[in-house]
Amino acid sequence: MARNKGNDPDETKQVQDFNVVMIDRISKLPDSVIIHILALLPTVEVIRTSLISKRWRQLWNSVPALEFFDAGIEEQEQKFYNFVNKCLEHRMIGKRRLNDLGINRFKLEMQGYGGSSVHLDRWLSFAVQQHLEELDLCIQFRMPSFYYCIPSLTVLKLDGIELADEVFHNLFMGCPSLEKLFLHYCFGFCELKVSSLNLKSFELIGIDEADSILVEAVNLRSFLLETHGGVCNLNLVSCKNLKNLTLEFFHHIPNVEDAISELLILESLTVVDSEIHFIQYQYLKVLVLETTIIDAYNLDHKMEITVDTPNLVSFHYEDVNFTRKVLLNSPNLEEANINLAYFGVRKKIDINWYVDMIDFLSYFDCAKVVSLYVYSEEYLMFPEKLRKFCRSPLPNVKHLKVETRCELKSESLLREALLWLSPHTQTLSITSEGNKARS
Repeated sequence: MARNKGNDPDETKQVQDFNVVMIDRISKLPDSVIIHILALLPTVEVIRTSLISKRWRQLWNSVPALEFFDAGIEEQEQKFYNFVNKCLEHRMIGKRRLNDLGINRFKLEMQGYGGSSVHLDRWLSFAVQQHLEELDLCIQFRMPSFYYCIPSLTVLKLDGIELADEVFHNLFMGCPSLEKLFLHYCFGFCELKVSSLNLKSFELIGIDEADSILVEAVNLRSFLLETHGGVCNLNLVSCKNLKNLTLEFFHHIPNVEDAISELLILESLTVVDSEIHFIQYQYLKVLVLETTIIDAYNLDHKMEITVDTPNLVSFHYEDVNFTRKVLLNSPNLEEANINLAYFGVRKKIDINWYVDMIDFLSYFDCAKVVSLYVYSEEYLMFPEKLRKFCRSPLPNVKHLKVETRCELKSESLLREALLWLSPHTQTLSITSEGNKARS
């Protein structure tokens, strides 16, 4: 008769022994290592570990990070306030009596309600009295107008906070060591100005009310701007050392090319939904151009984009309208990814379509690898009579990858057309999103 393994005393003892070993290993870790691990957890979890032993109860006072998260359940609002207040009171007492080295990271996220300004003012006052290096606030809250001075702060993240120009200016000027700044969906700006000698990374998302954005940061290395609102002016002229730039617009900003024309040492550029006509950067290695908004009224209007980038290595291009022609001069291009699969308002696929496609693809012949993502195989089934009179657009491409959104109907005919498209390719890959979904 087979034994019930779940009741085997020997196996039970082995499991218990194994757990004991794991606990002993954690207990033998130095305090500094345990504190580092605890600093990665939300504060509520850290406090739970204080129940393990007297040693762990003392360790929580030395954790240099406080992270509070509230799910926005209205019935628990007061409970959350009490929890945060008690934690801060406990840390203040611990700082006086125990070996509390202070807080270098403070994070507060409240989702469902803005919260009491009385509590928030008290919590922020506590935070700024510490030797903070990172402050992260995600909350519907109007930032008080009094002057904050946090000279040790290097990372500032604000999400959903109301910030008047003067309030933000005072806050920013009180953080002279700031290296990373994240403003997500903050509001109240009229003219947003950021001026710093130490700022290296700046991320600006959903700032839709500002009439102008001026960034004066000579040591800035990375800048991301994503806007959804009205027209604004962008000025990055002073950011001479910028290397990574991402611009995502869901409306027209009139001076985009002027704003980025002086950024001579760019290495990575991403532009989404913007009318840009000329890209010329000697050191650019990565380029992403995307059009994600369907324009049903200008499908017959062709726009040319000149890309003169001698050191470009990677190019990703996406266009839902297929109304742009890229004049590409990039002799060192390793890989070109072309996404036309979401060409939403499709014209009739006729001989003119195929002529335009051949002309479009011919500018990507400088790439070693070309990846094409199209709606269906029909988009690449060049008519046989056209193949007789036109040159293959990709004779120098070494590796060709093709994927279709729709299920393949005739892979053999598609393969024949692609071998004309790129006659000297060493590898040819054909996949279908539709076939994947079916399998």
